[in-house]
This record gives sequence, structure tokens and C-alpha cells, in this order.
Amino acid sequence: MLTFQLEQSSIQLDTLALLGVKRYCLPEHHSSENFPIEVVQVLLNTAKGLATSQCGEVSIESPVVVLGSSVTASCEIGDNCTFFDGQDIQIEWRLNDDLISKSQYTNQSSRKSNLTIPCFNTTQGYLSCFVVLHGQAQLVDVIQITAGYPPSKPSDLNCKTNLTEPVTFSCTWNPGRETNLPTQFTLHKKDSWLSCTKSFGTVSIPCKGGHSCTILRKDFHLYHEMEISVTAHNALGNNTSESICLDSMDVVKLDPPIIVSVETSQDKCLEIEMEMRKPEWLPANKCSAKLRYKQAGDLQWTVEQPKKMGGGTLRQCGLLHGTEYQFQVQVTFGAGHWSEWSIEKTGCTHESAPSGKLDVWWKVRAGESERSTQVQLFWKPANQFRANGKNLLYTVFFQTSTGIRNPLCSTSELHCAFLQPEHVNRVYITASNTAGESVPTEVCLYKKRALESPVSISTSLSDDHSLWIQWEAPKSLPVTGYVIEWCVVSETLPCRIFFTLVQHNCIKTLITENIEPFKCYKISVYPKYKDGFGLPVSVEAYSKQRAPSKVPKLKVEDIGGSYAELAWDSVPVDERNGFIRRYTIFYSDKEGKTGMRVVDAPEMRVTLENLKPSSEYKAFIMVSTDAGSLNGTVLTLSTTILDHWSVISTILPACIGLTLFLLITASACFIKHDNLKLNIWPMVPDPANSSICKWTPPSTQKMIPRLPDIKDLSTSNFSKVSVLDVSAKMPEEKDQKQIGKAEEAGSRSRGNSSGLGESIQDSVFYSSSDDMSPRAYQNTPRVEYSSVVCNGYKGQQNPKYKYLRSDSTQPLLHDLSPSPNQCENIWFQAAKEEVSKACQDEEPGEKVRITSWDDFPLLRGLMINEEAEKDSAP
Repeated sequence: MLTFQLEQSSIQLDTLALLGVKRYCLPEHHSSENFPIEVVQVLLNTAKGLATSQCGEVSIESPVVVLGSSVTASCEIGDNCTFFDGQDIQIEWRLNDDLISKSQYTNQSSRKSNLTIPCFNTTQGYLSCFVVLHGQAQLVDVIQITAGYPPSKPSDLNCKTNLTEPVTFSCTWNPGRETNLPTQFTLHKKDSWLSCTKSFGTVSIPCKGGHSCTILRKDFHLYHEMEISVTAHNALGNNTSESICLDSMDVVKLDPPIIVSVETSQDKCLEIEMEMRKPEWLPANKCSAKLRYKQAGDLQWTVEQPKKMGGGTLRQCGLLHGTEYQFQVQVTFGAGHWSEWSIEKTGCTHESAPSGKLDVWWKVRAGESERSTQVQLFWKPANQFRANGKNLLYTVFFQTSTGIRNPLCSTSELHCAFLQPEHVNRVYITASNTAGESVPTEVCLYKKRALESPVSISTSLSDDHSLWIQWEAPKSLPVTGYVIEWCVVSETLPCRIFFTLVQHNCIKTLITENIEPFKCYKISVYPKYKDGFGLPVSVEAYSKQRAPSKVPKLKVEDIGGSYAELAWDSVPVDERNGFIRRYTIFYSDKEGKTGMRVVDAPEMRVTLENLKPSSEYKAFIMVSTDAGSLNGTVLTLSTTILDHWSVISTILPACIGLTLFLLITASACFIKHDNLKLNIWPMVPDPANSSICKWTPPSTQKMIPRLPDIKDLSTSNFSKVSVLDVSAKMPEEKDQKQIGKAEEAGSRSRGNSSGLGESIQDSVFYSSSDDMSPRAYQNTPRVEYSSVVCNGYKGQQNPKYKYLRSDSTQPLLHDLSPSPNQCENIWFQAAKEEVSKACQDEEPGEKVRITSWDDFPLLRGLMINEEAEKDSAP
């Protein structure tokens, strides 16, 4: 298996036993362009030789054809090839591994096939013949075809003689169109005489280059006629140029001369001393020189007519005074070629007084005092002005009626400022140098400076360093002229004013002074009238725009759950590079969803809406001018859970509802304050005012004498009840001890005013009013007693007097009827006062009123009953 990698196409050759060689592959990175053609040709010849010696070959009329012409080829299997004997085979063609359509096959048979390609349109191709056997294509032969064009006829044949050592004779020509084939050129030289009608001794010199050829001095003669021609030839043919007849000395080209010096000779003249580079035997009087010059800084050269050289000096007059010039010189010999221009040399003419007048423009502004006026005066050379020297000094002055000059300012700049003297309406400006002073230029300081302005102004582009300005003239007043003023708009540099004056009938002009691309210019047009100036119309313009140099940073002004308000600063004027037309804000979330908002200048804020709450967004700004855009840095922002309106819409109804609830509750409390007071502070019955005080047994009521109504004005408050253990037969002294024990028991339960003491199961009543003997009753429910102590209720102040008493078997809280006052209870009238020992522990120094048993008949009856039971006990 043999594989060739040619022009990135693969041609496979399966020789099997036919060739008896192993597989061979070219590296894949090689192509017909970088792989040596010699190696490819060797491989092709090797494969062709192996195949042809046994089977067949491809034949073609010529391996080099005209590009686009037809190609005819044939492939024939030899009779000596026994490998395909008895096999059903077919022949097919391929060009650069592309199968050729069978419609182009002719005389097709099993042993021979002809091929016609109507248009061969590739510069190089490989035509191969294959035999298809058992569905596999076997390579028989391959041939390389190259296509191109025959050489064109060379034209513009030009020759020159170089007299600088080494002396040579060289020719150049135009080879014509590209042939796409290797093409050689040959220069033919014939020595001749009688204007080349006779010739002999033809010399052909092969040329290495494609459009020039050089002959050494030994192959030609000076002062001798020659007939010169050139022939181009390649595989498709050859072509010869027209012959030229010349003398080698007629085509001499000298080397460029050297300018030694430039000297001032007299007024407006300069002398240029030069040195020619030529052989000594060459006569100088047959040489000519050509001079060109320009003012320093100009672009355009002024070329003088050629002059015969009588020596090594050239003289140039008619120049301006005090002006610097640059000079260059070239030379020729006879009718030969001009040399190249020499290296330039600079010279300056004599100075003289400046001539001509100045173009002047002025502006005013208020001075330091109310009545003073400051004048800003600008000037520049007019078209007729000549400086005639260097280091000009400008002087501004005014003259008195006697002709005395009073200077206002003196400067080398083109502007100055001064305070306008009173009653002075005209000033003068002069330019001076070392040779003298110019004629004064008069400046009228008009009082009227706010007359009618032009109707409109517009600009249009010319090139990068100029602008067209067009305006519409005022309607009413006649104009005597216009002043066009412009300066660079900058935030860092002062406005340096430039101006130009135009005629009254002009409404369009081109400004070129100090116009640079990517800078903003403010341009104003002032109309000039007979007695003053009009108000200006202004416009800003760029001669060329581009994308901004700087982009402002985004700032978050406000952010909520569904919106974000962004703002930014304006781009500095010096970095805009054009008119800012719009700002575009791009933003995206973490899911990759993007959005954009376009804001037209000069607006510098935007609100991004319909954002997701509690989400992170990335945003950046793009600033656009008429000529490009620039992107800024990325800003990361996060929305809140709720925005301000959501918070307000949520909290405000809640606050209103709570306020209404409080108002309703307060109103209800005010209306139902009595019920509320009972629920919060329930009524606690006062034992001292209990109705039990009015209840006595019938037997004891007879013993109570009728007493007059004696009212006790003292207040009795009880807050504690102690259980009393009273013996039936206890004498009065013993009763006092029992009372003391009851007080001790009550002090242990002092914290609970309703605490329960011991239970008493028996009650003593008198059976009749006549019989004082005790009668006992057994009560089923248990009646509990407690002692009254000196504590106040819920932090209230304690009463001054305190009492000890017991309760009856009747429930004390059953009857809520008000208790009688102490003055109405006759049992309290006979009470004996003495200091209570129980209250002395709690409040020393206070006297406690102690009631006797006579005050409590029920308790006394119980005590008697208890003593009777003890006596009856065995």
C-alpha cells in the first residue's frame, strides 16, 4: 500500500503483488507548498516506473498547459500485464484525488480510456489513472500537470549609466502580467552605428531579476551606440520587447550633489554653494543644476528652472526678508537622467521692518471697579503682513490729541489684556523687530456690542484638521463683515481663542487653524456693523469622533425589592472624543437572564424595574458617541426582600388597625369602667362591717340594756382572723392567755388574710330568754375561724386601731349587705381598751384596742357550752 499526501489529498496505491513494495506515507503536515517538489517527483517517478514496467501508463500532450485550456490524456493497460488477465476491470480518472465524471471519458474499454478536461483551471494538479477491481481502485499511473500563461511582452525599457565606481550599465522594464510559471529574462546588447542601422557583436546577458538587469563595465563601451532589448521566456513560449538605440553617455545618472553652505549675499538673495559627485574627467560645463526651496514649516516646494553650472555656486533672489528657507539641489549631465535630490540645507535672509497690517479681534469684560472695562485684544498676521524677521514684539498704545503715545501693553504673544482708559475709543498695535516697526493697525473699541445676531449656525466635516462653518445672515441691519471665533472646550486647559475675519457677503468659511481630531470646539460667529458688533451664535463641533476614553462608574442611589435606581457622573469633556449620544445599561441575574435600558444624553440616571426580590444582579454601562462605544466596569447589586412601598403597604394598615383597636378598647373601658374595675380589683368584704355584728341569740338580746345612740367615731378595719381555743371553765385571766395564744397562731398565717384556722364543731346558744343555762347545738358543716391582724390590703396603709374577734357559724361572705358602723353596735360601747401584745411585734408604739367576751355573745355562748360539756364528762 503506497500513499502520497499531495495538496492535502490522498492517492492510494495498492500494489499487492503487482509492485511488491510496502506501504509508504508522506508526513501529513507536508503539502505541495512546503514539501520539496523534488521528493514528490522522485516518488511519482518511482511509482510510475514500478507500475509502467508491468501494467500501463498515462500519456498527455504536454505537462504544462495554458490556464483555462482543455487537457487530453489517455490511460492504457499494457499487454504484458498479466495481473488483470481474465478479470472484469474498469478504468477511472481522478484529479487531485477528486473523481472525474465519466461523461468526460472517451473510447472507454477494459484496456484503454481517453479523458478530456474542457477547462483546466488550477495552477497545478495530479492526474491519476485507476483500475477498479472487485470494488477497489488500484493506481496504474499518475502525472503532474502545471498551468499558467505565456510571458507578456516587456515594456517601458529604460537604461542608465552610473559613473560612480564601479561603473555599470543597468536597465529596467515592466514584465507584464504574472505567468504563474517560472519565467526567465535575457538582456540583449548589440554594438551599432549610424543610429543603430548597423549592428554587430550581440551579447545576451541572463538576468536574475524579473524586471531589471545590470551589465558590468567590461561588457559595454562609453560614447558608443548600443541597441538594447529584453526577452522573456517560459515553458509556454517567449516574448521580446521593442529595441531602443542609445549612447551610454546619453543616459548617465550622476549621484546627488552635496550643499556645502547657504549664505546671505544681499537684500532678499541667498547663495547656495554645492559640490558635485562626478569623475574628474567629466566636464562640469555640460552639467546642469535644478534648485527647489520652501519656507521653514511649509509643505509645498517651489522648483526653479534648471541652470547651467559655471561653477559650484547657485544664487536665489526674490525671497522674503528675515525668512528661513530650506534648499535642495539635483544635477544632470547633458541629456541624461537627473540625480536624486540632495540633503536639504537651511538659510535665512536679512531682516527688515515688518510690513502690512494685522487682523484684530477684541472682547470686553467688566473690570475690578464698576466704571472700568477690561479689553482682551487678539491679533494675527493678515495675508499681506510680512514679519521680515524673527522675534517680533507687539505694542498696543493709544494716542493723545498731541500725538503722544501711551503704551497699554507690550508682548511677543498674539494677545494681551488691558483696562480701557476713559474717553479712549481707539487704540493702535504695531509689530517691530531689530530692523524697524510696522505701520500701526487701528482698533476701534465700539460701545455697541449687543446688536442683532445671525439667525443660525451649522458645521460640516471637511477632514481631520478642518471644519466647514455656515451661518445665516441677520435680517434687518446691514453687515460689514463677520468674525469667526473658536477655541477648544476643556475642563483642564484655558480657552485659547483663535479667529478669522471674513467679508460681509460670505456666509460659509473653512477653518483650519489649530483644528485637531477628537477635540471639542466651541465656534461662534459675530456680525460686524458700522458702529458696533452683534451678539454671537455658537455651536460645538468635532472634526473627527471616536469612542470615549473613559466610562463613568455606576452608583446605586436607591434599591428595593423590585427596582434599583442607578446614577453616574458625566464623562469629562477632554475624554469624550465626541458627542455623547446615549448611555446603555446592561444587567443580568445569576440565571443568565439579561436586560438593557437605553438613556439618551444628557440624562444620567435610570431605574431598573421588574427585578426579583432578594436577588443579585450584575450591571455595567456603555457610553456611545457617533463613532463608537466603550464599556465600563461591572457593578454588583442585591435587591432587598421588600421595597419601601411594600413595607409601607404592610405596616400602615396594621398600624391603622391597631390604633382603631386601641381607640375602641379605650372607649369601651371608659363606658364600662365600673365593671372593669370590679374585674380587675374585686370587692373584698370587710369583717369589721359584717352584718354578723347585728346578729345575737334571742337569749342574750334580753340581757342587753337599751342604751342611747352612741356613735363611735373611730374606724375599725380587720384584715386577719385567728382561731381561738376557748375553754368553758376558764377564768378571765385564763381567757387573756388564750387570746395571746390565738394572736401567736394568727401571726404565723399573717400573709393570708383569709387563712383558715382550727375548726369549731360546736356552737352554744341559749334555749330561752328566761333560762340562761347553756344549750348545745351540733352543726353539721364545719365553721372555720381566723384572726384579724394588722396588715394592709395590697400595700394599703394599716389602720391605727386593730381588733380581735371571732366569726359565727353563719357564712361571713353570704350577706353582702353593708355592715353597721361601730357607733351603731351596742356591743362595742362597753369595750375596754388595752394594748395588744400581738400588734406590738408588728408596729411598736401603737395601741391596740382589745374587746372583751361581752362584745361577742356567740363566742361567749360557745365557751360556756364547752365548759358545761367538760363538767358533765365523767
